[in-house]
Amino acid sequence: MQKQLSRLDYFTLKVLIGLYEFKNGSVVAEKLNSTQPKVSRALSTMREVIHDELFIRQQYGLQPNAMAERLYPFAKNIIIAYDQMAIEANAQPEHHRVLHIGAPEQMSTFILQSIDQAGEILGISHTVDIHPWVENVENLLIQGKLDYSISSRSFQHENLVNSKLGDVEFWFLAVRKGHPILQAEITLEAILNHRLVFINNGPVSELNELVNRCCEGVEQKADISLITSSLLMAFERISKSDDVCWAPSVFPFELGKQRDDIELIDMTDFYKEHFKNIDNLSHPSHYLQFHETQKNKFTSLLSDIMSNNLKTYQQLYIKNESSKLKNS
Repeated sequence: MQKQLSRLDYFTLKVLIGLYEFKNGSVVAEKLNSTQPKVSRALSTMREVIHDELFIRQQYGLQPNAMAERLYPFAKNIIIAYDQMAIEANAQPEHHRVLHIGAPEQMSTFILQSIDQAGEILGISHTVDIHPWVENVENLLIQGKLDYSISSRSFQHENLVNSKLGDVEFWFLAVRKGHPILQAEITLEAILNHRLVFINNGPVSELNELVNRCCEGVEQKADISLITSSLLMAFERISKSDDVCWAPSVFPFELGKQRDDIELIDMTDFYKEHFKNIDNLSHPSHYLQFHETQKNKFTSLLSDIMSNNLKTYQQLYIKNESSKLKNS
């Protein structure tokens, strides 16, 4: 048996770890920059050496059996030791890697800035691939197809970590220049007289609940024309119509400053008055989400930096608004 164990090389042990964590051969092949046939051969080698099936094929992937459960922590420790040896030999495997991140595009500058800061502190570099945020982003994280996502709601799963960065502190209404709604006081009834565009990076069901609850007291129904995680797409829509856009968080402020065809109205007090006291209504926050296998020094540092940068963005907006009031 000892002689046979020598066949369990670095790659084969990485396959064992990957199949245990992600339960999907194609995902493991992608993670290891390899092919599915090579992953299958590595699994066959493990089965021959261990004399055990290790993983049982089920409808939604491979399920580790009792033997795989016992071997996983040993394989994990061996790979950690290998990687530590590589670091000591100045050949750190993770010195440069590609990060796949699902997030709204209006947060791209925030994300890139935070990753650069974390990388500079740790002396590592990354290539960042930002994917458009989609409602099943948590499933992509669980499957290992994304490394991180930024969402407005937490998602409960045994393999998923939700690191809260901070609350959504500001709310905006975005309309085209010269929109009729600007001619009088903006009320809930006035907003509901127009088709609505929503910026959303959370479950659509929760957004629908918010809309329905706020309509209860005014005997009007909401007519939603667009739900998107893309602020740019929303701005393009409202710039060419009388639709109005409900945009949460501080990030619309920067993009709004760059547009001469959009009016951005701070509705934070309006939101607090109408929505904050609705019973059992959950309110959005910003979360950095990742698979539990991403728990490491870089991720911990990235979460802290993002949280601090979010506070900085919010403080800069408050300072800007205070300055405008002094000058008016």
